[in-house]
Amino acid sequence: MSKAATHPTYPLPFYLKGICTPAVYSKWLDNKADTLLKRDKKRRKPYAANATDSLYKQKIHQAVIEGGQFDPFTGDALQWELISLWDTSHDQNENYKKRFALMPTVDHIDPDLLEFEICSWMTNDCKSDLNPAEFVALCKRIAKYRGTAGYIRKWMNMKKNCGKC
Repeated sequence: MSKAATHPTYPLPFYLKGICTPAVYSKWLDNKADTLLKRDKKRRKPYAANATDSLYKQKIHQAVIEGGQFDPFTGDALQWELISLWDTSHDQNENYKKRFALMPTVDHIDPDLLEFEICSWMTNDCKSDLNPAEFVALCKRIAKYRGTAGYIRKWMNMKKNCGKC
């Protein structure tokens, strides 16, 4: 067995033992680093100009170590067992995608910084390019509006006029 196989540069975090293999984690880390670096270069992010896959792997692995068990916005336990299961061979329907809502993914803490956090795919999809403060403010506005009499009236009228709802 090679030294690299017995002492990986990015060892499997303790909480992933028995959930995914070091090989699956390593492949996920390689893929995420490569994808994010290419995307950041395409978006002409200054921090990506001279960055390497190795730097991205280091930053992503550190994010996994520091907080990869739970989504930082919802507190949901992330489902690491899903990281190798997404089928990219063809388009998937909406119900398929929903099964992967708690799959861990990598997100920039702030779109203008080379700092990452691990969150659920659902959160990352919703957060888009917002920084954490902007995303939380948006969620608060949504929750506040959904509790107003105006929204409830609007929803009741839509339901009444729908016929099938």
